[in-house]
Amino acid sequence: MHKFWLGLVRNYIRLGLFFYYKKIKVIGRENIPKKGAVLFVSNHQNALIDPLVIGTTNRRNTHFLTRAGVFKKKVIIKFFHSVQMIPIYRVRDGWQTLSKNKAIFNTCFQLLNENKALVIFPEGGHNLKRSIRSLSKGFTRIIFGALEKHPHLDIQIIPVGLNYNSILEYPGSVSIYYGKPISSKKYWNKNNFSSSVVAIKTEVGNQMKLLTTHIDCTTSYDKVLEQLTHSNADFLDPFATNKQIEALKLTEEVPVNLKNKKSFLYYIFVINSVFPWLLWKNLKSRINQKEFISTFRFGIGISLFPAFYMVQSILICSYFNLKFGISYFSASILIGLILTKTSKNPKDILPK
Repeated sequence: MHKFWLGLVRNYIRLGLFFYYKKIKVIGRENIPKKGAVLFVSNHQNALIDPLVIGTTNRRNTHFLTRAGVFKKKVIIKFFHSVQMIPIYRVRDGWQTLSKNKAIFNTCFQLLNENKALVIFPEGGHNLKRSIRSLSKGFTRIIFGALEKHPHLDIQIIPVGLNYNSILEYPGSVSIYYGKPISSKKYWNKNNFSSSVVAIKTEVGNQMKLLTTHIDCTTSYDKVLEQLTHSNADFLDPFATNKQIEALKLTEEVPVNLKNKKSFLYYIFVINSVFPWLLWKNLKSRINQKEFISTFRFGIGISLFPAFYMVQSILICSYFNLKFGISYFSASILIGLILTKTSKNPKDILPK
């Protein structure tokens, strides 16, 4: 029953992402081992959208290590557990909560010993900046702790690069790059834990920098990003964009036109979806962390909008007939899909 539930949720989210994003590119899926213990290590820009993209673009039975802060209400906790999300506690959650990680790590050791797959975001939190931040050693504790407890394991680390041409605006596109597997045993030296941690963090971090746009934050980050945006850099192709960054010669600030023109179809969509659209606009104004804008937009998009169309379809059926109701519902879904797939790629407001 649990397997059926996971399949149902996964396919619904996959369908939702298809409607939400103009384009979803998956590169390197052949690098993911079909069997054995796997740890996906990914950059983290787009809050809860990131694990959804990873979970729906690989065929492994995946568990997700998620910031404990989202595990608040009982209903949410129950749902997250049902879709294999595991809370991980950080200092910002309170020093007294860190002791709970011992049980979490033991759970991870057991899952890896059962040849399952885990996803972790080792940057320690999400951030809109297009750069790989310093990696925390939490993922190394999971790897080496599992190897210490189960010496026969050879955990394959898959570096992941998530690339969005737009996070704040709709509709954007996303590409996900799965890097070549890194054998954890190659870096495990039980007699020198510190050197093992440094070596594997360095290797994984370097691989992640190749798989997503990496602007070194010690340089003029804002100027680099402005010039990339001005030159219409393809943020879905990190290899080309990173080469562009290397060749970039910084000049004075470049004005970037961030206005995204709306099409006629967009206004038809708004008129047809006025109540959930107004609800979204109200909610958006109250989101404090910009990284969560896309998460909430997607959540409302796969729940309230189709529910609203369904209610209106039922009303049309009651006043006219079933054929009219089905036609209206189909047209509403089609308008949303066409809008997503034909709109021009938007540009985000540059994060400072």
